[in-house]
Amino acid sequence: MNSPLITEAIEALLGTSKQIPYTRISDGLINYSFYIAHPAGQRFFLQQINKTVFTQPEHIIGNLQLIYQALQDRNSAALIAKPISFLNGHSVFCDSSGEYWRAADHIASKTFHQAEYPDQIKQAVKSFADFTRTLSDLDVRLLQPTLVGFHDLSLRYDQFLVAIEQGLPERIRESEALIEALLHRENYVTLYKEISNSPQDFKQRVMHHDAKLSNLLFDQAGKKVLAIADLDTTMPGYFFSDLGDMIRSMVASCDENSGNSKKVNAIPASYEMLYQNYVLTLQDQWTRAEQSLLHSAGLLMIYMQSLRFITDHLNGDLYYQLQRPGQNKERALHQYDLLCSLEELLKGKYQFSLR
Repeated sequence: MNSPLITEAIEALLGTSKQIPYTRISDGLINYSFYIAHPAGQRFFLQQINKTVFTQPEHIIGNLQLIYQALQDRNSAALIAKPISFLNGHSVFCDSSGEYWRAADHIASKTFHQAEYPDQIKQAVKSFADFTRTLSDLDVRLLQPTLVGFHDLSLRYDQFLVAIEQGLPERIRESEALIEALLHRENYVTLYKEISNSPQDFKQRVMHHDAKLSNLLFDQAGKKVLAIADLDTTMPGYFFSDLGDMIRSMVASCDENSGNSKKVNAIPASYEMLYQNYVLTLQDQWTRAEQSLLHSAGLLMIYMQSLRFITDHLNGDLYYQLQRPGQNKERALHQYDLLCSLEELLKGKYQFSLR
């Protein structure tokens, strides 16, 4: 990212970039985000959409406009930051390098990668569940896929198999144990295929598709959720997507970027709080088939994320940003350890197993 590009975007938004300070927001793995402070007191969130990942940025913008309008119609617009148009009246700006930008109101807030208070998990669950519940009557066919196959476990497994055959030979050899362990859980892929092939039993709903604590904006005290952030992947999805993502990211004893050498564990109390609150908030939404498989949500998403991390590692780190060499393999191992811990928790406490 070089400064002329952000300067162009600021000028498109405000008419000038002179004496307009900006600060890079460094939390994201995919897009490039900035905080813009106008001397008149206005505050904006400005983001360059990564076209390598999101090949049709206009789908993100279109979905966001549709969702914001739907939330306004339901008196729930405060669930997300208000999208802001550029001076030409468009919701997206294309700079001289062909990169796409979007803007929104900046909400003074604090983000967390791990819960510091038990109530933060409860608030997170309520926020994502309320988002889906509020939009339950929105025709999901109106939403465009921003990442085709994003939570398609069958696709992710096929990509994993290709990486085993065509990836970097040295990385494949050093990852043999993890590769074998993931291959041994192919039954999760079989379950996903059953879900995706049974539309009468498994509905598609509006899902955030990246439902983790760091995508919620809290007040400075960390006590109250102000808004849901990072809606780029919001599109139709199955029951396991947001529930599974929250389990994956909020129930773990440490996150995948912690570099913690100790094995990660699924925290039983956090799982119980998260699961019960999410399921109860949407209790009248579930089909009978979904109810029978709600405990599978975390297993499917954690397994999928381990596949994605190791696939990227085997392919030479083409997708995820790294802070250190080998981090994608670390992330994949972290997710596998979390998967094993969750399998044991579900089997022992809830008598639920897919193996």
